[in-house]
Amino acid sequence: MMTLMNSRGLPLLVVLLLLGPTAVDAEDVKVLKGRQWKTRKARTVAELDGFESGPSDARTPYGGSATGSRAHGRRYFSRRKYAGRWWLVDPNGRPFLTVGLNSVHPRDFAADAIPKRFGSSMAWARATATLLRANGFNTLGCWSDWRPFRKDDLSRMPYTRRWNFMATYKQRRPKPNGPAGFPNETMPVFDPQFETFCAEHAKQLSETAEDPWLLGHFSDNELPFRPDALDRYLALRKADPGRKATARWWHKRIGRNDRAITTKDRDAFLEFLGRRYYSVVAKAIKTHDPNHLYLGSRIHGRTIRLPLFRAARGHVDVMTVNYYHRWSAERGRMTRWVEAFQGPFLVSEWYAQSVKSRKTSATGAGFRVQTSAARGRFYQNLALGLLEHPGCVGWHWFKYGGDGEGFRKGIVSRTLKPHGELLRRMGELNQQVYSLAAHFARETADR
Repeated sequence: MMTLMNSRGLPLLVVLLLLGPTAVDAEDVKVLKGRQWKTRKARTVAELDGFESGPSDARTPYGGSATGSRAHGRRYFSRRKYAGRWWLVDPNGRPFLTVGLNSVHPRDFAADAIPKRFGSSMAWARATATLLRANGFNTLGCWSDWRPFRKDDLSRMPYTRRWNFMATYKQRRPKPNGPAGFPNETMPVFDPQFETFCAEHAKQLSETAEDPWLLGHFSDNELPFRPDALDRYLALRKADPGRKATARWWHKRIGRNDRAITTKDRDAFLEFLGRRYYSVVAKAIKTHDPNHLYLGSRIHGRTIRLPLFRAARGHVDVMTVNYYHRWSAERGRMTRWVEAFQGPFLVSEWYAQSVKSRKTSATGAGFRVQTSAARGRFYQNLALGLLEHPGCVGWHWFKYGGDGEGFRKGIVSRTLKPHGELLRRMGELNQQVYSLAAHFARETADR
């Protein structure tokens, strides 16, 4: 019997079972603001002027564009600016946009969920890789169990790793330097032992240093690069290495003058602080793995500031931003990121969750909407804005699982059943991500 296949080489019966129903909800999205539902507009692929949806883009085994211009192959993922746009480049030398999913692991589910549904962890990895590829995802994002996905061609996908350099060091900080953790919400990045610790901690990277399927490394997640860091470091006890380094910086800046701290001072110190962190960590990473991308520290909230982008320049390959509380992409702001960093950015975390009612108790920074279809419309709305920006090399949605009582946060339920309507809308965009990028490039050229 002949088996019908889609353009990714997946049996169509499997794809249809994975995707579920295909009903279309054409209404605007209702978003919970406080205790009231507010209507928000959501741009979708179907509503794009001048773009006609076609078959799925042809992909390389890594998920890059099989028809894109070939760059000089490096065997590993790299970055490249071509024709006015930043790209990642896959090990085949083809343009690559990372369309990923965070937390692809079985830990958000009952202990017997995988045996009941799949039989084994290997079968789960194969089925999950099939599900993700069927919907255009090509990367396992942060917090994913990447090891089961390295077993064979059915499960293999590009993946990322996170190392917690600062998050680990803060707990092991030598007592003479000061208290463990983040005293006064400062990071002990000026400790004389921090650089030695990073060099030792990075030895673990050698395990995957020659794996072409590794996209790159995150060094930490959501560190407290506070806008008022200068004030906070100066308020530490005098013996703290951070207080000493900051006082030296401050006295050099103001000379013999004694004056109040200004916003420009705070920004300048934040850049100084960020450069210390990124330079030390980048040196450790590149010493033990010179082959792969350094994907930054996943900045968030009030820490998404231009001084940090400038600080990371020359040390980080791709700046990563956990991007919340924004319904649509902020094009002007993102342009300033790219100009300050002189390189591309990746939105490493973002999502919307659906809630049963406005009284549902749900946690997290993502928008609250009413249905899985609404989540899908939000996905398309923001992803189109990101794709439209020439500095964005992809995004990673938060996350694989995580559903709770009365709310849906993942792409699969607590029993590992796919949320079909959300995935259909994700797949509609993801499978055409390279065609859409070309469409936006033509639009820019015609202006």
